[in-house]
Amino acid sequence: MPIKKVSCDQLAIGMYVASLDRPWTETPFMFQGFELHTQQDIDELCRHARYAYVIVPDEEIELTRKGSGRTETHATSTILHQTTYVDSVPVDREISEAKPSQEVFGELFSEVESLVRVGRPVSFEIFQQPAKNLVNSITRNPDAYIWLTRLKKFDSYLYKDSLTAAVWATALGRKLGIAEQELQNLAIGCLLMDIGKLRLPTAIQHKTGRLSDEEWELMKSHVELGVKLLAESADYPPEVLNIVRTHHERLDGCGYPDGLTGGHIPLFGQIAGIVDQYVAVTRPRPFADAISPSKAEEMLYKQRGKLFDEMLVEYFIQTLSAYPTGSLVELSSGEVAIVQSQNSGRNLRPNVILLLDPSKQPYGVYPLVNLDTYSKDDLPVRIVRTLAAGEYGIDIEELPI
Repeated sequence: MPIKKVSCDQLAIGMYVASLDRPWTETPFMFQGFELHTQQDIDELCRHARYAYVIVPDEEIELTRKGSGRTETHATSTILHQTTYVDSVPVDREISEAKPSQEVFGELFSEVESLVRVGRPVSFEIFQQPAKNLVNSITRNPDAYIWLTRLKKFDSYLYKDSLTAAVWATALGRKLGIAEQELQNLAIGCLLMDIGKLRLPTAIQHKTGRLSDEEWELMKSHVELGVKLLAESADYPPEVLNIVRTHHERLDGCGYPDGLTGGHIPLFGQIAGIVDQYVAVTRPRPFADAISPSKAEEMLYKQRGKLFDEMLVEYFIQTLSAYPTGSLVELSSGEVAIVQSQNSGRNLRPNVILLLDPSKQPYGVYPLVNLDTYSKDDLPVRIVRTLAAGEYGIDIEELPI
């Protein structure tokens, strides 16, 4: 197929961009080659390049994603690309502003557990203001809430995972241009998608070995239990209930409880399923070790078009960035750090807090450095790899930062 050089102001939706007039690593784009789906894609590309090289099969500008025959089930959804969000507040300021609202979730989850334990309904109302605060913060600057949630210590991994999933889902929704009111429903749905597990035996949730067939069927029942529990309160929007009902459904029909396929799975249910899997595999579980963020991203990318919608996976990987906020990383200097925030246009060079020195000994203080300018022995320092939670004995939730 021929390659044609095109000025960025002449790009059109449907074109497949094969290369740019600058290195990919100097742009925020996660993939070396991508199709332009929306005007927002074009505008973003124009901000970082003057020319692009597009594939022109048979002299026509009628292009499809390279190597993909998969169907995107929600690419034309009317709730996508309604608005464009930009970081409007510096991350350090947003961390200070968001911290009080983020701390509310510990009390909120305790209240939910108490209500479920005594058989009282869990009303939609108690989530509305906390979810609104979460969404407002993430639309201003997503790094702050992602950072605070990564450091927050909860008594239960169920609560921690629910909040983390809600934060990542909202950040993805922001990337997709979903309006704030819808983002609030998305956040609440992800906060509650595993609420049915509160009705399961604790021994099953914390079992370290493989679940028996009978135990697995009981574990899967948390979906039905969650829907039933929320149905006791009549004020939940359909979008929230759909998330609880469908976050374990998968594109090819292998999910549960209904074995839905393709576009039969609601958009928010698919978003919840993607973030739920990412959170699950990147945190230590009673029955499995955590994997690194980069391996989790690779896993999702391989599952696109099979288990998860291809467009949603690619947008989520872009949301995560090459080195997600809150992830442990090892540097070319031998130091170990945690990613504190992203640098716009420098997706491989985020801001990090140094934790271990080159000999893997803890620093007495934890300096914040910008990898776009940080050097050691006159050599620029770069990230070598992401680390799984717990590597080098680091417990992020115990760090005094």
